[in-house]
Amino acid sequence: MGRAGMLPRRRAAVAGAMGVALLLAGCGGAASDDAPATVPDVPATAVTDVGAGAGAGAPPAGLPTDLVLPSQTAAASAPPAPAVTTGVGALRGTLVPRHFPFPKDAVPRLVSAEATATTVALSGVTADDAIRYYRQSMPSAGYTFQQQNVADGQTTLTYTGYGQRVQVHAGGAREVTLAFTGA
Repeated sequence: MGRAGMLPRRRAAVAGAMGVALLLAGCGGAASDDAPATVPDVPATAVTDVGAGAGAGAPPAGLPTDLVLPSQTAAASAPPAPAVTTGVGALRGTLVPRHFPFPKDAVPRLVSAEATATTVALSGVTADDAIRYYRQSMPSAGYTFQQQNVADGQTTLTYTGYGQRVQVHAGGAREVTLAFTGA
């Protein structure tokens, strides 16, 4: 390599060395400090067990840190969960799609909402009316009929669509419920 090719490398090396020197001087790492730097004694297992027992992203035990972890501030900064459990507004953020059809006078009540399953109970509609309504409205809403089960006076309709499975449970002494799960 000629002399011209060496100059850019030298410049980069000198610039890097100057950057490290400035960083050390700015952080108090210069050799002229009066107090010697101390490193805490940390057992070797604290470093090797980080992935195994401390949890992903957790600092090793025994190391001093002033870093505020998200788990320490999540409870303080998270907005309170909405107290609304009835009506269409209660279904936001669940597996229930915005366009999902509900009978005219039915009032949805959120029973449970998890990442992979949501259950909604309907009041204000009879079991027979709910079954009749969903037999007619689900295909036009983009869902495909899969099966119907009738047992002990309870009818269950199963549909798929939009990457999920929807089951309509109605009849007997039970209320009308809709179960949404990932397909």
